[in-house]
Amino acid sequence: MIIFFDVDGVLINGWHANPSLRKPWDLNIEKDLGVDRGGFQRRFFGIDGFRHLSPMAECASGRRDLKEALRKILPSVGFSGPVDDFVKYWFEKDSLINDDVMKLVRRLADDGEIKLFLATGQEHYRARYLWDDLGFRHHFDGIFYSASIGFSKKERQFFQAINRALDISPDEKPLFFDDQPEIISLANEAGWDGKEFISVEDIQNHRRLVHIWR
Repeated sequence: MIIFFDVDGVLINGWHANPSLRKPWDLNIEKDLGVDRGGFQRRFFGIDGFRHLSPMAECASGRRDLKEALRKILPSVGFSGPVDDFVKYWFEKDSLINDDVMKLVRRLADDGEIKLFLATGQEHYRARYLWDDLGFRHHFDGIFYSASIGFSKKERQFFQAINRALDISPDEKPLFFDDQPEIISLANEAGWDGKEFISVEDIQNHRRLVHIWR
């Protein structure tokens, strides 16, 4: 069996499709770094309906370097320090691991018949941070992320590329946990068995996994 996990909203408590479940990494950014939080969000992440045109979207699809994009925006929102300091702050604050989910991941990793992968929307720097610094490489067999693939998770080519890379057959139906319903729909179109993630019970109670916890 192959199981894919999203990162943000599943393995990490941060951004989530459900606003009531979000734990923003930048909540204290004005106090800590002097950055205009609202201005930074608008200029870097974009606004609803146009986020696909934002600098972050360019970075997450591999078309632009994160640090280069930040250098152009940060001075206008109140940050004059080294961009590496800002990136360090961001990545460390946006690393609140969901311990309950990771306990299940470790159980799944102990099963010799299961392969675990990350399927996530990331730019290159944070993908490396998640894999190496945060240590996901110790628990997963590989990482697939949007900047490396060249398509966002909201494009079906993202999932098609993973199917080709792992030679996933149409009848394999790999499991996939993600917090965004529209992404789940695209994954299912690619032959995956996607499940919207709201809480750890969505993994524990999945019909294809319940036998593992017994």
